[in-house]
Amino acid sequence: MSPTILRANPRPEDESWNFTAAVPPARRPGYGKHVSFTPDAIKLDVILFPSNRILNADNLSKFILASFEGLRFPDNPPSVARDYMMRLLKAGFFLNGVQYRFYGHSNSQLVSAEQTHPS
Repeated sequence: MSPTILRANPRPEDESWNFTAAVPPARRPGYGKHVSFTPDAIKLDVILFPSNRILNADNLSKFILASFEGLRFPDNPPSVARDYMMRLLKAGFFLNGVQYRFYGHSNSQLVSAEQTHPS
Protein backbone atom coordinates (compact mmCIF):
# COMPACT_ATOMS: atom_id res chain seq x y z
CA MET A 1 0.00 0.00 0.00
CA SER A 2 1.37 3.40 -0.92
CA PRO A 3 1.64 6.17 1.69
CA THR A 4 -1.19 8.66 2.22
CA ILE A 5 -0.17 12.24 1.49
CA LEU A 6 -1.27 14.42 4.39
CA ARG A 7 0.12 17.65 2.91
CA ALA A 8 1.76 18.16 -0.47
CA ASN A 9 4.61 20.66 -0.63
CA PRO A 10 4.71 21.76 3.01
CA ARG A 11 5.86 25.35 3.38
CA PRO A 12 8.81 26.32 5.56
CA GLU A 13 6.54 28.77 7.40
CA ASP A 14 3.81 26.21 8.33
CA GLU A 15 2.35 26.79 11.80
CA SER A 16 -0.09 23.88 12.26
CA TRP A 17 -0.16 20.16 11.62
CA ASN A 18 -3.77 19.05 11.93
CA PHE A 19 -4.79 16.23 9.58
CA THR A 20 -7.75 13.98 8.88
CA ALA A 21 -6.95 10.81 6.97
CA ALA A 22 -7.77 7.14 6.74
CA VAL A 23 -5.10 5.32 8.70
CA PRO A 24 -3.88 2.16 6.98
CA PRO A 25 -4.32 -0.90 9.19
CA ALA A 26 -1.26 -2.38 10.88
CA ARG A 27 0.01 -5.29 8.79
CA ARG A 28 1.08 -7.40 11.76
CA PRO A 29 1.90 -6.96 15.44
CA GLY A 30 4.79 -4.53 15.87
CA TYR A 31 3.65 -2.24 13.05
CA GLY A 32 2.49 1.32 13.60
CA LYS A 33 1.87 4.73 12.05
CA HIS A 34 4.84 6.46 10.45
CA VAL A 35 4.87 10.09 9.29
CA SER A 36 7.70 11.27 7.05
CA PHE A 37 8.45 14.93 6.45
CA THR A 38 10.11 16.01 3.19
CA PRO A 39 9.90 19.22 1.14
CA ASP A 40 7.67 17.33 -1.32
CA ALA A 41 5.08 15.96 1.13
CA ILE A 42 4.12 14.92 4.62
CA LYS A 43 3.23 11.25 4.22
CA LEU A 44 1.51 8.70 6.47
CA ASP A 45 2.13 4.98 6.18
CA VAL A 46 2.51 1.91 8.39
CA ILE A 47 5.92 0.40 9.13
CA LEU A 48 7.56 -2.02 11.54
CA PHE A 49 8.45 -0.01 14.65
CA PRO A 50 11.84 -0.28 16.29
CA SER A 51 11.96 -2.29 19.47
CA ASN A 52 12.57 -0.28 22.64
CA ARG A 53 11.43 -0.35 26.25
CA ILE A 54 8.76 2.31 25.78
CA LEU A 55 7.10 0.78 22.73
CA ASN A 56 7.28 -2.77 24.06
CA ALA A 57 5.25 -1.78 27.14
CA ASP A 58 2.41 0.11 25.45
CA ASN A 59 -0.21 -0.05 22.71
CA LEU A 60 1.49 0.89 19.41
CA SER A 61 -1.70 2.52 18.09
CA LYS A 62 -1.02 5.38 20.55
CA PHE A 63 2.24 6.29 18.79
CA ILE A 64 3.46 7.81 15.55
CA LEU A 65 7.04 7.41 14.42
CA ALA A 66 8.12 10.71 12.84
CA SER A 67 10.95 10.90 10.33
CA PHE A 68 12.62 14.21 9.49
CA GLU A 69 15.69 12.82 7.73
CA GLY A 70 14.48 14.02 4.30
CA LEU A 71 13.37 17.47 5.45
CA ARG A 72 15.62 19.98 3.70
CA PHE A 73 13.87 22.93 2.09
CA PRO A 74 15.57 23.74 -1.24
CA ASP A 75 17.27 27.12 -1.55
CA ASN A 76 17.08 27.60 2.23
CA PRO A 77 19.72 27.17 4.93
CA PRO A 78 19.44 24.16 7.30
CA SER A 79 18.16 26.49 10.02
CA VAL A 80 14.83 26.77 8.14
CA ALA A 81 14.20 23.02 8.54
CA ARG A 82 15.33 23.21 12.18
CA ASP A 83 12.90 26.07 12.87
CA TYR A 84 10.11 24.13 11.12
CA MET A 85 10.74 21.10 13.36
CA MET A 86 10.84 23.27 16.50
CA ARG A 87 7.45 24.83 15.63
CA LEU A 88 6.02 21.36 15.00
CA LEU A 89 7.31 20.04 18.33
CA LYS A 90 5.80 23.01 20.16
CA ALA A 91 2.46 23.07 18.29
CA GLY A 92 1.91 19.30 18.23
CA PHE A 93 0.86 16.88 15.54
CA PHE A 94 -2.84 16.06 15.26
CA LEU A 95 -4.29 13.14 13.32
CA ASN A 96 -8.04 12.52 13.27
CA GLY A 97 -8.57 14.69 16.35
CA VAL A 98 -5.81 13.00 18.40
CA GLN A 99 -2.76 14.97 19.47
CA TYR A 100 0.55 13.13 19.38
CA ARG A 101 3.44 14.31 21.59
CA PHE A 102 7.11 13.74 20.90
CA TYR A 103 9.83 12.09 22.92
CA GLY A 104 13.39 11.02 22.20
CA HIS A 105 13.67 7.30 21.75
CA SER A 106 17.32 6.49 21.21
CA ASN A 107 18.85 4.05 23.69
CA SER A 108 21.01 6.80 25.20
CA GLN A 109 17.96 9.05 25.68
CA LEU A 110 15.98 6.25 27.31
CA VAL A 111 18.86 5.36 29.63
CA SER A 112 19.33 9.03 30.52
CA ALA A 113 15.61 9.42 31.30
CA GLU A 114 15.64 6.32 33.51
CA GLN A 115 18.63 7.59 35.47
CA THR A 116 17.03 11.02 35.94
CA HIS A 117 13.55 9.68 36.80
CA PRO A 118 13.89 6.20 38.36
CA SER A 119 10.65 4.29 38.81
